[in-house]
Amino acid sequence: MGKRHGLSGTKEYKVWKIMRLKCYGSNLDNRYKGENLWICDEWREDPVAFINWAIQNGYAEGLELVRKDKDDGYYPENCVFLEKKKTNKTHGMRYSRLYRIWTLMNQRCTNQRLAYYERYGGRDIQVCDEWKTFEVFADWAMKNGYKDDLSIDRINVNGNYEPENCKWSTNVEQQRNKRNNHFKTINGETKTVAEWAEISGLPYKTLQRRIYTGCKEENLLAPIGYQHKLLEINGERKTMNAWAKEVGLPYSTIKRRYEKGIRGRDLLKNKRLNKKKEEDYQ
Repeated sequence: MGKRHGLSGTKEYKVWKIMRLKCYGSNLDNRYKGENLWICDEWREDPVAFINWAIQNGYAEGLELVRKDKDDGYYPENCVFLEKKKTNKTHGMRYSRLYRIWTLMNQRCTNQRLAYYERYGGRDIQVCDEWKTFEVFADWAMKNGYKDDLSIDRINVNGNYEPENCKWSTNVEQQRNKRNNHFKTINGETKTVAEWAEISGLPYKTLQRRIYTGCKEENLLAPIGYQHKLLEINGERKTMNAWAKEVGLPYSTIKRRYEKGIRGRDLLKNKRLNKKKEEDYQ
């Protein structure tokens, strides 16, 4: 079609193509069109007719095609060109976090050289046709809860990247939805690693790293910086780092004293221990 009319490189043609993708992409049952998003016969298969109308009705770069009645389709009497949001101006988001998410989403489904391709494209997971155009994906993202601290998450982990199968999730929510979810038993209670992260307030990756490096069960949920040592002083157990912060000593001081065999309240004294005191512990 592009060769016949010679318009495939024009911006007006891109507007027509996006309009068609919204209505007639390959995943007909999985888009936000409902029953009322359609294209009139005059425009549906004829980009020339649409482009002629667009030129006669004020199309200019920086404007977007908008339906006056959102519950009706695309046809001349229901359409108008309006100024785009500043964030989408041509589209002006190449260095944004959302653009990186879009790029990686497409890459993991198409680039066979990526190490994790087998978990996505290798399982025939695809990006729907309309989301192959960034502006369409960005429009869906902004209308469906995108925030800078959220990531795109597939509801059905075996399904495609498409409007009805995607949502914006926190890291913990996303890890909970993984098909290879990792369960861990701590103190006789079994939960996913994501759930333990949520309960403890620790980053998911911190817990994951501790498990993979063979951390003991009693230390899995210890605060960051615990250094595998929970010290009991006067019946209270805290990490070296926590004790150091409480008494205002450098962590290195408490660690050095501990390695010399010093225990109890002597570990936390603000004054330098005299040489005889240190020798008593050796």
